[in-house]
Amino acid sequence: MTDNVPPDVFTASKLDRLMEVLAKQQRRVILYRLKKADRLQLSRGPDALDSAAIELYHIHLPKLEAAGYIDWNQGTREVKKGPQYDEAETLLTLLENNADEFLVTYDD
Repeated sequence: MTDNVPPDVFTASKLDRLMEVLAKQQRRVILYRLKKADRLQLSRGPDALDSAAIELYHIHLPKLEAAGYIDWNQGTREVKKGPQYDEAETLLTLLENNADEFLVTYDD
């Protein structure tokens, strides 16, 4: 019986990488913003007092770049779509088109 065997998409290592990278909201937002604009210009670098900027520059952008989802020029602070961006865009589109299905609401 093959009904219990998942389709290849559920076991693909490419999907594992994508899900790991998109696990954090900050990375999903960066990729979504790139979906709407071909490039982003980051306004400032990390400030020792700004933990969100520190995480962005030292965790989130490097992880997105290592996966090939973005090209990041640290000198100019410009972020563009990377060579593997299309992999992420497919899932972003799925989430965007089915937002109501993924949002959790609680009745009081």
